[in-house]
Amino acid sequence: MPEEALEPGQPTLPDLHPVFGRMIQLSMAGDTDGLMELYHPEVEWTRFQKVIRGREEVRALLDEYAKLGLTFVEVNEYVHTDDTVMTRSTMAVNGEQIIAFGAYVIRDDMIWRVFGADEGGARDWWAETA
Repeated sequence: MPEEALEPGQPTLPDLHPVFGRMIQLSMAGDTDGLMELYHPEVEWTRFQKVIRGREEVRALLDEYAKLGLTFVEVNEYVHTDDTVMTRSTMAVNGEQIIAFGAYVIRDDMIWRVFGADEGGARDWWAETA
C-alpha cells in the first residue's frame, strides 16, 4: 500500500497495521472514547514510571497525555507482523519534540500489550503521569 497522509497538511505515514493506524488517527483527532475501544479489556501498558492495567487506568493516562498536548509528528521507523507493531516516532509533548519508541501486541483486533518510552529518558512531565 502506498504511503498516505491522514489529512491535508498532516504527516505522511507508511503502510500501518490497521489497529495502529486507527490509534494514530484517533489520537490526532483527540477522540479518547474511540481510542478506548481499541484497547483490550486486559490491556497492560508497561512504562518506566509504572505498569498501567485495564481500560480505566489507560483512560486516566490518556487524559494526562491530553493535558500535555501529546501528538504524533512523524513515524520515523516502523515494522509490524500480524500481531506485533514496533515503532520509533517523533512526538510533541508540551511543545517539545521527542523521539519515542514502543511495541504493541495486538490480540482480538485490540491493543493488548504496550511497551514504550522516549529516548531522552523520563522527564518531569512524565513523572506527573506516574
